[in-house]
Amino acid sequence: MKEFKTFIGIDISKKTFDVALMQNSNCTSHVHQCFEQSMKGYTAFIDWLKGYGIIIDDSVLICMEHTGIYIHGLIEFLVRHNANIWVEMALRIKKTLGLQRGTNDKLASICIATYAYRYQEQARLWKPMNTSIEQLRHLIAQRDRIILSLQQLTVPLNELASCGDASNAKSLQKLQQKAINGLKSSLQNIEAAIDIHIQKDEEIQNAINKMSSVKGVGKQTAVSIYVYTQGFTAFENAKQLACYCGVVPFNKSSGTSVRFKPSVSPFANHKLKRLLHLCALAALQWDAEIKAYYSRKVAEGKNKMSVINAIRNKLVHRIFAVVRDDRMYVSNYECAVNK
Repeated sequence: MKEFKTFIGIDISKKTFDVALMQNSNCTSHVHQCFEQSMKGYTAFIDWLKGYGIIIDDSVLICMEHTGIYIHGLIEFLVRHNANIWVEMALRIKKTLGLQRGTNDKLASICIATYAYRYQEQARLWKPMNTSIEQLRHLIAQRDRIILSLQQLTVPLNELASCGDASNAKSLQKLQQKAINGLKSSLQNIEAAIDIHIQKDEEIQNAINKMSSVKGVGKQTAVSIYVYTQGFTAFENAKQLACYCGVVPFNKSSGTSVRFKPSVSPFANHKLKRLLHLCALAALQWDAEIKAYYSRKVAEGKNKMSVINAIRNKLVHRIFAVVRDDRMYVSNYECAVNK
């Protein structure tokens, strides 16, 4: 494990980023400064550190929250300086800080620096994502935005028509038809671009083919899982991935009398959870083994949604197994029939 002497917490917003600096020799003292979110600001940040005799090297740990696209510019700049970067989930930092009343950007940067100091042994240093995966991630994100826009335009009109106001629904439909046609055309173009991108990368294509061999798992789910797992490098085993997807139930109890039914955690990737739910319903229809499992558990008195969640969990384990073992999925039911 690396030994860090300097800890820098950065709170990033759209136009600025706040920096808190603390030294291992005096962890109760902080220095704060705000910089412009631009190349000029990044350079000023490095010059500011030099004013305190700090040069970015292996003894410096820079920690920041994951704030989507706002962190990309600063990360790319810091990578060129070979910095140790720790991009942490905002909720994880918040949960460790205890009770707080009020906050601002300055206080947030100080909290992040303190978190980096206290939990430096658990630091997971940032690594650049594979370029192909990064491009695929942007494509599927834009596809999701277009699908959402289409739903926002079409669903209200369908509901209006179903409520008996077909004339107004038809009039509004006519006014926005060009926009809908344009969105549908863009959606087709993006889906074609996704297919071309997958075909260009043999490793990605191979993994998606393996995942799609699991009955019930479609291409969209396979692509999304591959992207969110960073090519299956972000998780060590299927259980970790299942937790990330929010399909693992956890027990809750206190003392000898307080007992809750096992339930899944709300802290999950809700997109993958939603896709896996659709996959579970498809597997119920097309996978004889899954169908038999569902019927058996329901007959035993299990809650139907609990059984469907168990199926989602099974699918995650199957997906992880076929990628790990680099093979197509073959069900036990098919093996029995072939014998």
